[in-house]
Amino acid sequence: MLLELSAEEARELKQALDTALLELLTEISHTDQRAYRDLLRERYDKLDHLNRRLEMSLEGSQVYA
Repeated sequence: MLLELSAEEARELKQALDTALLELLTEISHTDQRAYRDLLRERYDKLDHLNRRLEMSLEGSQVYA
């Protein structure tokens, strides 16, 4: 799937992802149940990967991986 965003839309998405990642880190650190913490960590890793790809795209590199 290919999704095209304007520069403004990409910046907004990046900001939303940054906020979500910070919230996930807080929730991970406050979670006692290992299974739930693992689920949150997996979600964090996926969103972090997406966020890094978006950041590279905003810097001018085109990323499809």
